[in-house]
Amino acid sequence: MNSLLSSILLVLAAWLPALAQAADFPTQPVRIVVPFGPGGGTDLAARAIAEQLTASLGKPVLVENRPGGNSVIASRIVATAPADGHTLLLTTDIHAINAAYAPQLPYDSLKDFAFVAQLTTSPLMLVANPSTGIRSVPELVRRAKAEPGRLSFASLGPSSPHYLAFEWFKRMAGIDVVDVPYKGGGQALADTLGGQVDLSLVVAGNGIRQARAGKLLAVAVTSGQRTPIAPEVPSIAESGYPEFAIVNWYAILAPAGTPPAIVERLNAEIRRALNDKGVVERLVGAGLEPATGSPAELEALVRRDIDRYRRIIELTGAKLQ
Repeated sequence: MNSLLSSILLVLAAWLPALAQAADFPTQPVRIVVPFGPGGGTDLAARAIAEQLTASLGKPVLVENRPGGNSVIASRIVATAPADGHTLLLTTDIHAINAAYAPQLPYDSLKDFAFVAQLTTSPLMLVANPSTGIRSVPELVRRAKAEPGRLSFASLGPSSPHYLAFEWFKRMAGIDVVDVPYKGGGQALADTLGGQVDLSLVVAGNGIRQARAGKLLAVAVTSGQRTPIAPEVPSIAESGYPEFAIVNWYAILAPAGTPPAIVERLNAEIRRALNDKGVVERLVGAGLEPATGSPAELEALVRRDIDRYRRIIELTGAKLQ
C-alpha cells in the first residue's frame, strides 16, 4: 500500500505543475509560424485561425511568415522553440514529403514535434486545357499512349505533392507525359489556362471554379472518393486506379515536450474555431475543406503520409533538386 501511495504521489508531483502551467496558458502572445509567404492558402488559414484564437485565448495570436527551404526554415524555428505552446507551426503535407525523402533535416519530423490539430484537407484536381479535349482519365491515357511524349504537364518540382502524385499516376497508367517545371503554382496555372502546357494539378477548389467558368476541363480529383467541393468530378481511383489517393492537408504542430494539457487546450480551441461560420467561409473560399481531429489522429495521418510518399519516391525514382 505504501508503495502504491508513493507511486501516486510521484505521478501527481509530475502532473500538477503541468496542469497549473496549462491553466495559466497563454502567458504571452502566441505566434503561428507559416513556412510560406503572405497571400497563399497557408497564410489565409493561419490568419483565420489566429483571429479566433486571439478571442478565445485572451492573448494576441500573431502570424509570422518564414518562407524558404521548402518549409525547413520555419519548421526548425518551431522545433527548437520553448515547449510551452507559445510557438506553433502551421504546416502542410510537405512536412511528410520532406521526411519521406530522408534528407539531412535539422530536426526529426516526428520526434521533435507535438501534434496539435489538423485544420484542412483538400484533394488536388487534374485539369486540362480545353484545346486538348481531355475530359476523363481513360481519354487521357488513350491520348498519351497513342502519342507518347506529346502531352505536357505543369510540374511544381519533386518536393511538391503535385509532382509526386502525377509521377505516381504516370507509372500506374504506363504513360509518357512531358514534365514542365515551374517555381510556383500561379504561373503553372496561368500557362495551363493559356495552353502553353496541357495538364496541371491544382487545388480542387481553384480547379473547379475554372472548369465551371469554361476555362479548363476538370478531369479527376486525387482523393480516394469524390470531393464535396466538386461532386461532379470523378476520382482517379474510381477511373480505373483504385490504389491511387493523394490528399493535401494543413495542420498545427508545436515543439516536442509541450505539456499534453496545453496541446489539448489548443486542440479544443482550434476545433471550436473551425466550427465558426466565418472561418469556414474563408477556408472554403480558398478551396480548402475544414477538417478536425485529435492530436493522436493527426500524428497517425503524418506517419501514414510519410510512409506513402516514401513508397512513391522509391517507385518513381524522384530526387530532390
